[in-house]
Amino acid sequence: MSDNEIQEELKQEITAEGMPLDQDGGRPPKKQNKYKKKVCRFTADPELAKQINYKNTELLERFITNRGKIIPRRITGTSAKYQRILAREIRKARSIGLLPFKVN
Repeated sequence: MSDNEIQEELKQEITAEGMPLDQDGGRPPKKQNKYKKKVCRFTADPELAKQINYKNTELLERFITNRGKIIPRRITGTSAKYQRILAREIRKARSIGLLPFKVN
């Protein structure tokens, strides 16, 4: 085998995970994330954050499923701070009777 053939074999070496090494012989290249990162709409728009209130059922209904459950923040993209505020205001609205506890 010539030196060129040996170098070609080394370039095509496979890691333990079965992924090909990059050109420098280091780790395989990272995969691109095909999902867009969700941004908290309340952090982006402070005026909208001021509208979070138990009386504003139109806004709160956006964060409730059709069965009456609060949608988790990993789906809505809200930050932890505003998810806590939303949950508190939804519970207030439910206790007063503005929002349903459960929909049949």
